[in-house]
Amino acid sequence: MSDILARQAKERGLEPMILEADLLLKRIADGGHSGQFLADAFISAYCTDQPFNHSLSELIRLDAEGFRLFHEILHIRHVSGWRDETYYEIEQKIKEATKNDK
Repeated sequence: MSDILARQAKERGLEPMILEADLLLKRIADGGHSGQFLADAFISAYCTDQPFNHSLSELIRLDAEGFRLFHEILHIRHVSGWRDETYYEIEQKIKEATKNDK
């Protein structure tokens, strides 16, 4: 698996970025557009049956930190050593933090 990931990284020309989970959860808890955008992005990236119902043009509304977190979300399944249990815990925390927002 590590050989496959290394080859993909070389072909894509980038190194997968490790998710800053605590920062992501803080930004989601802070709310607002970026919090909801990042929450929806993570849920869609983790739960393959959940659509991401945002336009990518909304990226311009994120600050640099939010944009970096979005980029990290895109990489969650490409980071060496990722664990489903960890991402499941993050998903549950996101759902709890956003349950009154929907």
